[in-house]
Amino acid sequence: MTMPDYDHRYLEAAFEVLEDYLKSTALYWPLDVKPPKGAPPYPQLTPGNVLLALRRLEAHDAVGDFPLRLRSFKGQWGAHWRQKAEREAQARLRQWRNYLQETTDRAPYYRYEVRERVILALLAEDLGALPPEVAEDLAALDRVLRGAFQEGRFVWEAPLARVFPRERFWFLYGALQEEG
Repeated sequence: MTMPDYDHRYLEAAFEVLEDYLKSTALYWPLDVKPPKGAPPYPQLTPGNVLLALRRLEAHDAVGDFPLRLRSFKGQWGAHWRQKAEREAQARLRQWRNYLQETTDRAPYYRYEVRERVILALLAEDLGALPPEVAEDLAALDRVLRGAFQEGRFVWEAPLARVFPRERFWFLYGALQEEG
């Protein structure tokens, strides 16, 4: 199964329950979809995971009607979407901070863990801006990251680079320096 097929199946499952999710108090919502054999488990439904799947589909020119469907949901449930997105930004910030502050060797896991930082950028883009306290803390964490960051190649699959430009997603173009 290709990455676009994987993301397409995720979004189909997400849109089936999006209204129920948005009306609930849950931040993370399990989806009733099994990944194909050998593929990673699907993430739970959150605004950030929806935005990331959409962006990855964009890299493969495979978004279909998903942006229109999302606009429709946001038109009807915009306040709920925004509230969940802001809550998710706080949760992702905590996860990103925990990763960056770990004292063990973090470098080998960077290409996976940087997903938290990417989702924070996508949430900021979607919301227009992150809540002020999240934005301030993220700026401080970015300063820490820059101090331990070594510029280099795009860390994810090459086709995704076109929808994650270096200027905005600089943290995807390199890795943490090895400690020691």
